[in-house]
Amino acid sequence: MLTVVVHEKGGQTQRFSFKGDSFSIGREDDNDLVLDRVNVSKHHLQFVKVDSRVDVVDLESTNGTYLNGRKVAAPRTVRRTDRVYVGDYILMLEGDDAVLAVASREGEKRRGGTSPGARPGELTADDTGLVTSAQRVAAAGIESSYLDGLAAQIHQTLLKAVPRLDPLQANDISDDERKEVIEMVDGVLADLRDSQQIEATVDIGPFRERVLREALEWGPLGDLMRDDSVREIQVVGTGPLHVIRDGGVPDRLELRFTSDGALMRVIQRMTRKRGLLAEGSHVLEGTIDHGFYLYALIPPHPARQLVLSLRRMRTDANNLTALVQEGVLSPDMRELLVLVLRACRRVLVCASGGVNLDRFTRALIGEIPDSLRVACISDSGRLGNRKGWVQVRRLTEVGDKIDLQHVLNVLLRGGLDLLISQQCGHSDAAAVIDALAGASRGAVVSLWGINTAHALSRLAALGTVSGGAAQGLTLSLAHAIDLVVRLNSGVSLESMQVIEIVEPNTRADGTIEYRPLFVAAKAEDGTTEFRSTPHVADFLRRLADQGAEVPQRLRSL
Repeated sequence: MLTVVVHEKGGQTQRFSFKGDSFSIGREDDNDLVLDRVNVSKHHLQFVKVDSRVDVVDLESTNGTYLNGRKVAAPRTVRRTDRVYVGDYILMLEGDDAVLAVASREGEKRRGGTSPGARPGELTADDTGLVTSAQRVAAAGIESSYLDGLAAQIHQTLLKAVPRLDPLQANDISDDERKEVIEMVDGVLADLRDSQQIEATVDIGPFRERVLREALEWGPLGDLMRDDSVREIQVVGTGPLHVIRDGGVPDRLELRFTSDGALMRVIQRMTRKRGLLAEGSHVLEGTIDHGFYLYALIPPHPARQLVLSLRRMRTDANNLTALVQEGVLSPDMRELLVLVLRACRRVLVCASGGVNLDRFTRALIGEIPDSLRVACISDSGRLGNRKGWVQVRRLTEVGDKIDLQHVLNVLLRGGLDLLISQQCGHSDAAAVIDALAGASRGAVVSLWGINTAHALSRLAALGTVSGGAAQGLTLSLAHAIDLVVRLNSGVSLESMQVIEIVEPNTRADGTIEYRPLFVAAKAEDGTTEFRSTPHVADFLRRLADQGAEVPQRLRSL
């Protein structure tokens, strides 16, 4: 007699007869056992009798099948004490069929013997009918809240014994401390085995590796960041990791952090290494190892959860030349933007979709000469890291004595050549509009907008609470701003491209004319080409009349 025991996580335990040579499980009605849950595939797995054993076979399911916490990639033999994880269910085999081998006497001793009335090596149920093993470990690998709790306890023990593991205490640890951590983890796991807090049937190897990677390295992110095909990684709390590889196909991985604390320490470890860690800051950003740019949101904040986004950059793109090499814009477009920046004109950069607006902004301000008086506003206050430049943090802290608006007012009154606002917000919009109107010689402003008109209206809306006033302010901004640079995904599906550079102008009738100076277009061979328009010559002529030195290369356009 052979029986399939099914325990539903948080539900009841049921038993089904296993007759014949196979037993199929899935969401469709043609299976021997139907498990109607979204995380169970239509045909998920199959138990198959082979000679003197029973194998579990995963039928290329979406979420995978796990045997004792390890993913089933090929047929694996199932014994009486084994657990098979399928979505929200835990499956076991029981019965007196000879195909179920009994655990060895040595295994019984490690487990501290068996319960009264139980056959050697067989698991028993408690008073609620819940299988004891399933009660302790609620699910395999990525969904084991019980093992997560143990991992958190181990990490706290390590932090007390080796304080330098805390990234706030030290940037790195010595080889001797690393060896000590490994020995401590092995000792703690051995104690947990002996006390049966981790059962003998649990594959402890992957759990040990997760604990050590989170304690000493970057957890599950390390291998992904070293993989050159990975373009983006997103982590939300202890949820599964999402990645995008070359080709743009998103993937949800069976990898995650054991706790928010472990994720937080990895973020701190990454950012401290590059000098990006500011204690008390709730927004961290900057370039880290393996060419990734990091964005992190640290609670408390409206999104509530700890969020980490990593985007790989093809180059550091410290200036526009690097972006020219990537095909983001043309050499002529770069020359025009450099001319405008050095002449301290007023530039608005807008982007829509998943474009890396911040990366372009950093490359743009990389063209600004060190000799200019510049103030840079960003959420973290780490934009434009140049000696003599003022880095202004948009997000306030408890210890701040005066607010952002007063800081910006003082800077503008003291005199600036350029005020730069990265992703302009309500808190600095008024100062930015003042700068555009002439409070500073020039300004560089970035924000989200689907096109030039939308970007201007958004900036106006940020600077006023009245809809009628916003309409008039939009017209004033169109008159004040010299150029609008619009970014989007490229015409040939590039990840980022300057779609157009536009000069906004106001007409006598109160309407706005948007004159394109450069546009991106698809050539006959399928590649991207950047075309200049006759409006470029008029724009350059006006700049020259105002004293700007126009390069000969641009004069020929």
